[in-house]
Amino acid sequence: MDYFAAALTGVPGVGARRLRALLTCFQSAEQVWRATEKELYASHTLPESVIQKLISYRRKTDIAKIQEDMRRVGVQCVTCFESNYPMLLGQTNNPPAVLFYKGNLPEGNRIVSIVGSRKATPYGVNVSYQLAKELAAHGVTIVSGGARGIDTEAHKGALASGGATIVVAASGLDYVYPQENRKLFKAVCEHGGAVVSEYPLGVRPCGRQFPARNRIIAGMSCGVVVVEAAERSGSLITSDFALEEGRDVFAVPGSIFSSLSKGTNRLLRKGAICITCSMEILQEYNWGITEIPQPGHADVLEPDEEWVYRFCSTGSMVTEEEILEQSGFSIPRLKLLLVKLQCKGKIREVRNGVFVAI
Repeated sequence: MDYFAAALTGVPGVGARRLRALLTCFQSAEQVWRATEKELYASHTLPESVIQKLISYRRKTDIAKIQEDMRRVGVQCVTCFESNYPMLLGQTNNPPAVLFYKGNLPEGNRIVSIVGSRKATPYGVNVSYQLAKELAAHGVTIVSGGARGIDTEAHKGALASGGATIVVAASGLDYVYPQENRKLFKAVCEHGGAVVSEYPLGVRPCGRQFPARNRIIAGMSCGVVVVEAAERSGSLITSDFALEEGRDVFAVPGSIFSSLSKGTNRLLRKGAICITCSMEILQEYNWGITEIPQPGHADVLEPDEEWVYRFCSTGSMVTEEEILEQSGFSIPRLKLLLVKLQCKGKIREVRNGVFVAI
């Protein structure tokens, strides 16, 4: 692993483009790190002010400490010139010169990004989860940003079918944002996926880093699916990046009365590919399609299970307390029914104690 490359990402004023130019000129990150002031000036890769910042940064930075910190957190890194760098991302106009990751980087190009609103409706929650689940069941890696709402449901859907999913973070990988997704991100890494970032350890999440993160979400995939988006949603930034890179933009049609569908419906008017199911994406790329298994006898519901399922099928999220109040079940009985319905794939726990029918 190239700890010198990891160190260089922390130099003020050296962004992705300049760092790629340095690596190209000096052939390796270590050579950049050890280059004399004269050699740096002769390379014509950095302005004078940034060269001085690089020299100053090198004096006060301990490579061994960076190595120790990355090992402690379980983070690796790869440069855009290495063979295991994500192929599609490496083909973009401005790929991160160094990509930090935990878990397993994707191979090949059977990759789709799913993005959308943090304040998702029950409709958006279900669409995101189901699309990701079905695509992952056909060997498609799902990429998203790990945010609340649509992103979280996409990651959960991919995991539910045993597939791989990639979380693109807007901070160093020693920070988890949002905090409630800590277990989810751990599961992503443990089941063939990865959490990735262009930011070194110690960089906190902040607003300006999310749009930059969106270019990576778009760049890692063949196409971006926008499930729900308001008129000024960050998801539309991701779709813009996708178009700039010649990637496909898919949009899920939504209600004309929903503010969270104004962005997606506008994308459709502008020529985005309309999708209503996972098969349409698979067919678009001519990826091998196998029939998704249909529910069998194991999914037949008992009367009490049927009652709870119908209560959760109103189109809105319901709480455990609401079900308890209306059903008259004891707390142990209701908890058992909720677990059984989740195992049968009938309902999902969106967050602690809040459920929705699938």
